[in-house]
Amino acid sequence: MLARQGIRFGARGWRRLVFTVGFCAALLLTPKLVTHPTDDLRSSGTDPSLISPPQSVLVTLRRGETLMAILTRFGLERAEAHAMIETVRPFVNPRRLRAGDRFHLLLHPEEKRIQGLEYTIDRSLLRVISTAEGWAVEHSPILFVQETRVVRGNIVENLYVSGTQAGLSPAQILELAAIFEFDIDFFSDFQRGDEFSLVFEQIRYEDGRTEAGKLLAAMIEAGGEVFRAFYFVDREGRGSYYGTDGRSVRRAFLRAPLSYRRISSTYNLNRRHPIFRTLRPHRAIDYAAPAGTPVVAVGSGRVVFAGWRGGYGKLVEIRHVNGYATRYAHFSRIAPGIRRGKQVTQDDVVGYVGETGHATGPHLHFEMLLRGEKINFLALRIPRTEQLKGNDLQRFVKLHDERLALLQNKQADVAKADF
Repeated sequence: MLARQGIRFGARGWRRLVFTVGFCAALLLTPKLVTHPTDDLRSSGTDPSLISPPQSVLVTLRRGETLMAILTRFGLERAEAHAMIETVRPFVNPRRLRAGDRFHLLLHPEEKRIQGLEYTIDRSLLRVISTAEGWAVEHSPILFVQETRVVRGNIVENLYVSGTQAGLSPAQILELAAIFEFDIDFFSDFQRGDEFSLVFEQIRYEDGRTEAGKLLAAMIEAGGEVFRAFYFVDREGRGSYYGTDGRSVRRAFLRAPLSYRRISSTYNLNRRHPIFRTLRPHRAIDYAAPAGTPVVAVGSGRVVFAGWRGGYGKLVEIRHVNGYATRYAHFSRIAPGIRRGKQVTQDDVVGYVGETGHATGPHLHFEMLLRGEKINFLALRIPRTEQLKGNDLQRFVKLHDERLALLQNKQADVAKADF
């Protein structure tokens, strides 16, 4: 589908919106309890059989937060928190914890002070408890079954609202946006009533807890077209998403290099220049966006120019494979490290929107060239990056047929299993 004029943000803008909504929800839902330093209840002489079981409180690691910050936020002294962290270090590196990781804090049912912590890692349970000798750790596998779940629905307001109402998590919606970002604008392409369907793994533990696993297949209707993606692992162990034809859903170039308000000027051979007031061909796309908006490379390549170039102002030019090149102009500043000879990958930030050079306001002047000739980026049929062949293609076809049947079977649901 071709990009159109109008208010739109692109897939990266969609991801940032979903993250912001999910992050704000996490802030609102994360418990805030006043607690006191932990001491061992059993050292008090109380009969353990008369003590109520600890209260389990789910806590999600916030962006930029550490395990130390969580423990001290719930009342542990830093020395005690440090001792607990050292106890779990042989099993999990605290530095590798990321935003979204979840813990169960075990709190005293009345005094709300920390008695322990539970963390699920690699299908096993890491449990830290307070004893008379200090923190003790238990590490044991958890019985679980792997199920296949199908979720489907229709767009009523937008994919985020309709998806969460159907049972998808914000993380799964983010994953959808990443898979289909080359084909779908998640702000402007949907119409009311468009369908979506997903097949994903679900892990169900013997204690009743569940967690979503790998997204196996997805179908989305948008702008009058149907898009499908199927997860497949090739013979070399590389997993990726492919369309029905066995071609990767990833493409050589993104649909847009930034999250933008509107396209202020399209590729036009008879455009009147806004400054010189003469008819001059405009062999580029101008994206109106606030000053300072990050701009990313639409494809992987090598920087061949980074600096000031006349009316372009601050410019970055990248050479890609197969004779393609892209230019990003009028930057307020070029991103750190972006210089001639630098190898960049798709989605790397190369600069920030500005109005240097011949510009009447903040926007990105974006050009695409093919073997030195400027072409209309919005009319480009962006090539896909990979095609399955041979035995991989044969195995993919079999897997595709099985998962397509699940996507289309409206009776499909979670596969039940007993422990």
